[in-house]
Amino acid sequence: MLAVAASSPASAARLRGTARGDRIQAWNGVRDTVSCGRGRDIVTADPSDRVARDCEVVSRAISRDPYRNPQSQHETQVEPDSFGVGSSVLAVFQSGRIFGGGASNIGFSFSRNRGATWTRGFLPSTTANSTPAGPWPIVSDPSVAYDAQHGVWLVASLAVAADESAVLVHRSSDGVHWGAPVSATVAPTLGPLLLDKEWIVCDNGAASPFRGHCYVSYSDFRTNEISTQASSDGGLTWGLPTGSPDTAGRPSILGNFSPGVQPVVRPDGMVVIPYYDENRVAAIRSTDGGATYSTAAAIGSARYRGVAGLRVSPLPVAEVGADGTAYVAWADCAPSPGCARNSILLSSSRDGVTWSTPARVPTGSADAEIPGLAADPVAAGRLALAYYTLSDGRLDVWYVASRTGGSSWTKPQRLSTRSIPQGWIAATSDGSMVGDYISTSFAGGRAVPVFVLARGPKGSRLHEAAFAASLAGP
Repeated sequence: MLAVAASSPASAARLRGTARGDRIQAWNGVRDTVSCGRGRDIVTADPSDRVARDCEVVSRAISRDPYRNPQSQHETQVEPDSFGVGSSVLAVFQSGRIFGGGASNIGFSFSRNRGATWTRGFLPSTTANSTPAGPWPIVSDPSVAYDAQHGVWLVASLAVAADESAVLVHRSSDGVHWGAPVSATVAPTLGPLLLDKEWIVCDNGAASPFRGHCYVSYSDFRTNEISTQASSDGGLTWGLPTGSPDTAGRPSILGNFSPGVQPVVRPDGMVVIPYYDENRVAAIRSTDGGATYSTAAAIGSARYRGVAGLRVSPLPVAEVGADGTAYVAWADCAPSPGCARNSILLSSSRDGVTWSTPARVPTGSADAEIPGLAADPVAAGRLALAYYTLSDGRLDVWYVASRTGGSSWTKPQRLSTRSIPQGWIAATSDGSMVGDYISTSFAGGRAVPVFVLARGPKGSRLHEAAFAASLAGP
């Protein structure tokens, strides 16, 4: 049986574990001192908490929502993405979630030491809440990449106003200081949005003929297809949108569901873009630096069981390993008799066309949601996966890893010390929300999952924040 300890939010405390495996909640806004003792212990901590080395699994808050604008819910942070280069990792997330969609601003946290400590901030020139202020009412859907050729970090986000929307790209040479964004594309708002769910990636392959090309893909309802734009100057300028020829013979490649595109780039420069396509997961690819894209190749059929009151979906997450293998994971209820609960499925491909039969990741017996997948850019076949489980209306965060390209996995490791009732997280028009996606990245050989946790509200004020762990092995 696990012992659960917690410090009072009123004052700092010394927290000591027992001889058993403990779950120690030290996240309370003050500086605690935590020691764990024997057993395998899990700690949830503030950034300033002093946590002893005998605490094996430590998840730290890496940011908090500082805003007070009345249209947002505070304090809330949702939907993190991350990217790792060497020992550095950059995470981005929505801050100040708005019920109808979007957020007050995009927050970032940057670590130079494999996720041990973080520098926090918020992007400039986005909304009225940013410093300096920007022209957009709301901003959403952040995604991060690194362009090794030009030495620049890039963050893509979706900015929305009453009459138009835009895919914005911020640039930084150090992951901490950011300039004003450029607009990759701008579209009118004609009732529904015409742009949605953008994702950014860069070609860092040492032998790629397109090294230094970066790609931003998104759902483009101007053309009812997946559009991708390329940049070859570190994100300063972007080419015209390019799509797949699939739309020539069907009404829409997008179908009736946001496809959640996630472009990845193999070391040889091939761009592979997996997406959700109503009743299947599919992918298109480019072998000419984004000039043209193939027709869609099926990855696997997709069945999903919705969760009442919770905003979750089967949007896929994609990564490329050191040997060029592309991996795609998504939530799916097919492995469960009668589609009674969702599991996480994984498929892989060496060419973006032929994909392995989707296999269930052993995540435990509870409903599994929102996978955040990482593939080690140095060690072929090494994967890390963070995900949520849902049981009795409460969320927990877990982690599994593989050294065999997904053929075998470690036993699930819990990352959250306390289960999260749905009432503790941001409300949206589609249900309570931690994000449509979360993330995991490798940095200096360690897996760094980035996810959202929450503690009990204080009156109407929520306490939902971005967290990260730094994990060794397998």
